[in-house]
Amino acid sequence: MPKMKLSVTVPAVVATVTRPVATRLNRIEGLLIEMRGVLDFHLKRIGALQGQVDILIEASARRTARGARMGKNK
Repeated sequence: MPKMKLSVTVPAVVATVTRPVATRLNRIEGLLIEMRGVLDFHLKRIGALQGQVDILIEASARRTARGARMGKNK
């Protein structure tokens, strides 16, 4: 006589729902902390690039002003 399985298999959806809420909240918190670190990195990089752009704009404005003055003297 073949043996019958009497165990009940739980679908994946039910297993996901029964996972402790604290575990899921910890994973979400970890992801948020990681995202914040990436965001801080990008904001720091954008700030540095903005500073370089501001320097180039000032230098361009000085060259334009100097060129305009030289053009008037001719």
